[in-house]
Amino acid sequence: MRTLDRSVSIEAPAGRVFAYVDDIRNLARHMSERSSMPMMGSKLELEIATPNVTGTGATYRYSGRIMGLTIDFSETVTSYVPGREKAWRTIGRPKLLIMAGYEMRVLVEPISPGSSRLTIGIGYELPHAGVWRLVGWALADAYSRWCLDSMVEGVKYDLENAAIGREPRSGRAEVGA
Repeated sequence: MRTLDRSVSIEAPAGRVFAYVDDIRNLARHMSERSSMPMMGSKLELEIATPNVTGTGATYRYSGRIMGLTIDFSETVTSYVPGREKAWRTIGRPKLLIMAGYEMRVLVEPISPGSSRLTIGIGYELPHAGVWRLVGWALADAYSRWCLDSMVEGVKYDLENAAIGREPRSGRAEVGA
């Protein structure tokens, strides 16, 4: 399994940072709210598939099309330490292109009463055979880096700009105090 992670310091208390990243809608924006080149001009629909939005067992489903090909996968929260850490992984038989499946993790650590370190990581497996294994070998690392960078930079932007009264990347997110 290949693993990558990104960390960023954020001028916001750890509890506020965790509450923000704990809402999957805030982390999934790079895939679900706008089209982009790494998504080949597409975006995915995000559905919260369980009554509980967070905590162990919370399940999320993404679906859509990229370059005319169906993408459909679900992920479930496998580990949860309130206010500090959350891990989730793909479940079932995910219909992905450049990965067979993945596991993600967020960790929020206080630096001071008003600042935190956010680390987001991914561990992924390449498709098992065929042309998609080759495509995954060529693109999965770059795509994973883009996802991680989009998430950490987006969270930092949203929380630090909300603190000074600016709008987050999208008016939908709850930044909270």
